[in-house]
Amino acid sequence: MAKMWQGIVCSLTLCLVGLTAFGLANNLAGYEGYTKYTVQHGDEDAFKYMVELQTNDAELDFWLLTRNSSVLTVSPKRKTQFEARLSSLGVSYEMQPLMELMAALQANSSYAEDNYDGEYEECQQEECEEAERPRRRSRRQARGFFSHYPRYHEVLSFMSGLASRYPQYCRYESLGRSNEGRHIAALSISLNSRVRPRRVAYIQAATHGREWITTQTVLYLAYELLSNLRAFTRVLQDVEIFLVPLVNPDGYEYTHTTDRFWRKNRHRYAGHSCSGVDINRNFGNHWNYQGASQNLCSEVYSGTAPNSEPETSAVVRYLEFNRNRVKLSLDVHSFGKFIFYPYGYAKNTVPPTVGTLRSVALRAANQIGRYRGTRYTTGTSASILYEASGSLDDFAYGNLGIPLSYTLELPGDEFHVPAHDIIHVCKETFAGFIEFIRHVSLY
Repeated sequence: MAKMWQGIVCSLTLCLVGLTAFGLANNLAGYEGYTKYTVQHGDEDAFKYMVELQTNDAELDFWLLTRNSSVLTVSPKRKTQFEARLSSLGVSYEMQPLMELMAALQANSSYAEDNYDGEYEECQQEECEEAERPRRRSRRQARGFFSHYPRYHEVLSFMSGLASRYPQYCRYESLGRSNEGRHIAALSISLNSRVRPRRVAYIQAATHGREWITTQTVLYLAYELLSNLRAFTRVLQDVEIFLVPLVNPDGYEYTHTTDRFWRKNRHRYAGHSCSGVDINRNFGNHWNYQGASQNLCSEVYSGTAPNSEPETSAVVRYLEFNRNRVKLSLDVHSFGKFIFYPYGYAKNTVPPTVGTLRSVALRAANQIGRYRGTRYTTGTSASILYEASGSLDDFAYGNLGIPLSYTLELPGDEFHVPAHDIIHVCKETFAGFIEFIRHVSLY
């Protein structure tokens, strides 16, 4: 079916038919008539207007907001008013019907159903010891896994499969449960799973449910490390790599079943139609200070208190308990091609070790670029994007003293990276991950 749509420039009606055929209609319900805008705003007035909209206007959904440009979607009832305001500000913009965009993205995707049957089946021990054939088979299965976007149960199955295959090097754990009771699953990887190394590299993904590609990059890191342990013995020397591919499992599942662009967790409030907390505004560092909102309907609603959410508190418990061991905290997001380090809560506030933070970020960006030339911008999110408080990178560095603390924004022009490009994003990001982890041994 997918081949029928490749290369077709479709009308909006045909796009909607295509979306239904590809199974995307359910999680795009309610987005009919929405428009995606790419806005270029060079002056401070336009930038401040965009920040105000992101914080307080629930009818607009910002995908990317920097000091020079914004990518956002606007509901039909706000379209005329929004365009009039852009004209009064004198800014230029491009627009595209959202459904047309999603149909085009889906038409260019291949879900590799011939190579992947929904489960990552590990060979038995006696088979694995035979020789090359089982290894080739498992690598084919893995390629299938990294050519589509797995559901929550598939992610857990893949993780437990890795722990079963490599019990000496990998443990499958749970940090706790989400608002809806799902496990916040984790993998611990080290040269000896029975011994606690002195240093930990902590990496998490899918803080925002709609950022599917982030989970795949972290799972690919686990897969490649465990599949090639001999090549990474030096990297893993006295270092434990602790991976949480789905910090927000409820939001992640909700984007698959109901709302493709859902950002927050799924915290419901009695008597309110709006729900969810932005986990990346909920950490207890300058909570609700800048770039966050106490409007429950806002995409950046920061919750009722610092660390109020079960997902946030699960991460905080782990990091606080291991604060003397964790030397790297890396929060993987999408999209924009950025590597951010503290602080994000204020534009002109820099940490005392900013030289080291910048140097490591530049090294990681350089390694990522060696795969296919992807170029990352490094700096603080407050200086490159906008001021935003309550993030993990500020909390890990400012509250816990974790020396290497970063947020990584993966490449792409929207959240739905085409399936054929998943493996390439995973491979280039893997190089950056390894560079970050290399520096853990310095502490």
